[in-house]
Amino acid sequence: MESKNETNAAVEAKLHELQNQEEKVKELQTQLAHLNEKVKNKEELSSDDTKFISELGWLSTLSVTIATIAASL
Repeated sequence: MESKNETNAAVEAKLHELQNQEEKVKELQTQLAHLNEKVKNKEELSSDDTKFISELGWLSTLSVTIATIAASL
């Protein structure tokens, strides 16, 4: 049986991981807002912009695949 300290440590580790993920999501939101402004202003997208968009598409597909597999278990 886990001790209370081990349980607290696990919760703290999970909280830290969630905070890191929250920071990553904020970065993505900032990048998406920047791209959205470019599209609204009909500015040309850079090669980095299109690479970012394609990576998001790939990640979206991967996340749907993972969710589908998890749901079938």
